[in-house]
Amino acid sequence: MHTGVEKGVGSMGFVTIRDVAREAGVSTTAVSQILHGKGRFSEPTKELVRRTVQRLGYIPDSRAQAMRSDRTHMVGLLVPDLHNPYFADLVSSMETMLYERGVGALIGTSAESVKRQDAYFMRILSQRIDGVIAVPQGQVSDGLKAVVKRELPLVFVDRRVPGLEQVPYVVSDPKPGLAQALKQLKSFGHQRVAYVSHPSLGSFSVDERTQAFRELAPQVLGPGAAAVYACDGSSSSQEQVLSDILDSSATAVIFGYSRDAVSLFSLLRGRNIAIGSQLSLISFDDIEVFRLISPKVAIISQQANRMGRQGVRILLDRIGSDLEPGSQAVSIATRFQLRDSVGRVA
Repeated sequence: MHTGVEKGVGSMGFVTIRDVAREAGVSTTAVSQILHGKGRFSEPTKELVRRTVQRLGYIPDSRAQAMRSDRTHMVGLLVPDLHNPYFADLVSSMETMLYERGVGALIGTSAESVKRQDAYFMRILSQRIDGVIAVPQGQVSDGLKAVVKRELPLVFVDRRVPGLEQVPYVVSDPKPGLAQALKQLKSFGHQRVAYVSHPSLGSFSVDERTQAFRELAPQVLGPGAAAVYACDGSSSSQEQVLSDILDSSATAVIFGYSRDAVSLFSLLRGRNIAIGSQLSLISFDDIEVFRLISPKVAIISQQANRMGRQGVRILLDRIGSDLEPGSQAVSIATRFQLRDSVGRVA
């Protein structure tokens, strides 16, 4: 009985509200009102429309709905790298909470590139979207300025950008977890500790960890008990940093960037150096690989889930509210977790 319409629908590849109205023998206005629980219609008419919607597989056009309201219930999520387990966990925590609140997410990656970050922001601004949560690059870029100028709700997580203090942010405080790690090392007899920084990343948060180490290490371990080595992520830089650490008198090393820790862990194993006995190892970021490898790697946790969910709360509070643009700063304390990669000095 309905084969003519169904063939037409199939050839188009999607079903429109007009298809439903034509098939049910009612107006498009009637279909729309019944689906939204509005209007006064008989139960048989309502049931006919519902059955027709189900049979044809009609899905309401969210873009059209957005044009009729002030909200799209879509936000942007921008992180540097989804291959990095830390950022994958951060995105997961944010996307899950957004889903719980009935909000969808457009996820993008910057690949630690200001150019790619700004390209994402410009695409976002060309669409109807309610706001953005971003792990930004470390400078005031044209894309960031465009988002701020448009007054699109924006929240930074994990990192912040000096010069954009009006943007709310949720970051971790590296000092509590780092102090706990240094005290644990001292109690295990470690008198000299190396720290691997990654200044070429241009991350405010990663650089802040280095500064925190420079301040805390002399207080906990004493003057001259710590040294900082810069790594740029290249294999040659990693090899050089490892050689420098092994040539020093350091018995433990702390990594400010988890990817460096993963790489040097492999290099240490390749040199048959026993991690946890010959050299103790601690890294920022609680990523899954640190719990799977042997020995398990001690970590200074950023509490990514807490950061992500707090960032979502701030963004959703600002979307559609009467809040004046202004900064809201949230700092979440890091936590040290002892694992087998840290041992006592013989």
